[in-house]
Amino acid sequence: MTEKLKYERRIIAFIDILGFKEIVKKSESDTSKIELLYSVLEYLKNWEKPDNWNLKFVEIEEDAQKKGLKYFDISTKTNTTAFSDSIVVSVKIENDINEMTSTLICNLAYIGSMLMEKGILFRGGLTIGNIIHKDNGTVFGQGLIEAYLLELKSAKFPRIVLSDKLIKELNYPIERKINRYPYHQYLKRFEDGCVGFHQMIYYQVIDSCPYFTKDDKILSLENIRKTIINGLDSSFEQSEVFEKYKWLKVQYNDLIILSDFDCDNKTHENIKVKIREVREDHNIHFSQVD
Repeated sequence: MTEKLKYERRIIAFIDILGFKEIVKKSESDTSKIELLYSVLEYLKNWEKPDNWNLKFVEIEEDAQKKGLKYFDISTKTNTTAFSDSIVVSVKIENDINEMTSTLICNLAYIGSMLMEKGILFRGGLTIGNIIHKDNGTVFGQGLIEAYLLELKSAKFPRIVLSDKLIKELNYPIERKINRYPYHQYLKRFEDGCVGFHQMIYYQVIDSCPYFTKDDKILSLENIRKTIINGLDSSFEQSEVFEKYKWLKVQYNDLIILSDFDCDNKTHENIKVKIREVREDHNIHFSQVD
């Protein structure tokens, strides 16, 4: 007899690549876009391997180290399905939901940063609910529908937003420092009321990580800076696209990225170059004032 199917309560992320159709259209005449699409889709497909959802990006967090890293391991509880321009990730809830959400968010933030360096934006919804998610890619359930609708109706900008249902199960408000979890460094409440994180927050969170050198920071920041400026300058007649890049520009300029501590001057150097505004009376391209 086959095993009887039943829903599992899981943390669920639905993520969608923005502008996918436009990139496909351009790839008809630009072979570099074919290479880009292939590399991005292969990259996402590679995340279907459970071992990739490891502790690499959470083990550097003091909050995780104090609580015990073994409790943050989701590699044996995670299923991932990548299809077309979307990816679904779900984690079976077995340990503390705060610990499991921390590892999931740390990894999703890393994925977002890598995609943005390639010039790819994404948005998504993160919730908790009932779902069937198998290793062969079969996935369905009310939880998936809720994550999809959250991405479609609430995310709006290149970010992943959390459902109120999930937030209520997380450790908010924080009454003591000992109750803080790694995900607290990633999440913020945006001006429109949504709680979540954008694709660039990874760089701010791991700013003090020893394997993230000054040269690494400068290169990564330059890549995402170019992504935003190119997006701003190529979105004429596309106000909805322009608004997304304009929103990203604000988030980028708000990032706090510092160099290594200067022992002589006892200071940190802010190595992030801000994206300047255009002066309408002189030009209309951000690249011209960069």
